[in-house]
Amino acid sequence: MRRPFDLRGFGAVLYKELIHVVHDPTTLVLALALPLLQLLIFGYAINTRVEHIGTAYLDEDHGQIAVRVLDALRASQDFNLVYEAGSREQLHELIVADKVKIAIDVPPNFSADVIAGRPAQLQVLIDGSDSSIADVALASASSIGSALSAQLDPRLSVTPQLIDVRPRTLFNPSLRSANFLVPGLIGVIMQIITIFLTALAIVGERERGTLDQLLVTPIGSTGLMLGKIVPYAAIGFVDFLGVFAAMLFVFKVPIAGSALLLLVLAIGFLLAALGLGLLVSSVARSQLQAMLMTMGIMLPSILLSGFFFERDAMPWIMQLLGYAIPLTYFLEILRGIILRGAGLAELWPSVTAMLSLGLFLVIVASVRFARTTS
Repeated sequence: MRRPFDLRGFGAVLYKELIHVVHDPTTLVLALALPLLQLLIFGYAINTRVEHIGTAYLDEDHGQIAVRVLDALRASQDFNLVYEAGSREQLHELIVADKVKIAIDVPPNFSADVIAGRPAQLQVLIDGSDSSIADVALASASSIGSALSAQLDPRLSVTPQLIDVRPRTLFNPSLRSANFLVPGLIGVIMQIITIFLTALAIVGERERGTLDQLLVTPIGSTGLMLGKIVPYAAIGFVDFLGVFAAMLFVFKVPIAGSALLLLVLAIGFLLAALGLGLLVSSVARSQLQAMLMTMGIMLPSILLSGFFFERDAMPWIMQLLGYAIPLTYFLEILRGIILRGAGLAELWPSVTAMLSLGLFLVIVASVRFARTTS
């Protein structure tokens, strides 16, 4: 019977373990590089200050006061006027397509009413699918309206204001945070489960030597790969159905768009996630390496995909890295269909990018898998 606190053999075991670590440089590099990588991503990507919100505007007045209002919005750090719409319908369409978060509507006779001393309404449409942006946009627009009203007529600086900002929150009028977070969680959970299952299953079989036994059979490399990943694709889709049902019936998040379209596109996302898992399994030599590589993918995926933090507020290099992550596009699809009622006409850029990236990952992973098993 072994006694507790018995330190005999400590030096020998320590030496053996050090030799093992040195002889596995991939695991050592992953273990040492991952904390630094995560720190850099956390430090550069995370910006809790919401600013430069993508904004569209419709100027039906073209008067001097309308120009001053738009200049004030441009000069602020909160708004970034990127689109000039030609109609109110286009303002709404730009928000549904997630091209902007805010839309400003300057009505006809706006300048004439203000100059005549009559309060004039300024319509501000806010995308309520992201409650943090909606709160900032609402407060900032009201503040700019109050400041301009005070400049134009100090006698009316309290009430009534000459520039009456009228916000209207779309899609999530109660600004319920669950409506924003739960759809995103579906994508995050699906990617985590799919990559872990695929990578660990294949690498585990390679460690046990059973993969080598399969390779000496007449099974082709593509048949072997498909046979390995299809069951995990089915498990991932069942997981998706489970979390999707929980979103509807437990968290009471309504779906504004087509559930059928979302189910079809979820299969496309599974393809991309399986490609990532297969790529990890073709590189990793052990389950420990596979777990470290999966963690190295998951944390940037959560931070750079827009799940928590607004991508427009990130440095450009972090935004570029986000485009290489399938979850980035699936989050836009999830929130577009569930919250904004978007269809293929609005989501086709994200759908095309996600499917193209998924196909690329599967091809690269298949080539590597064939080479490593030949």
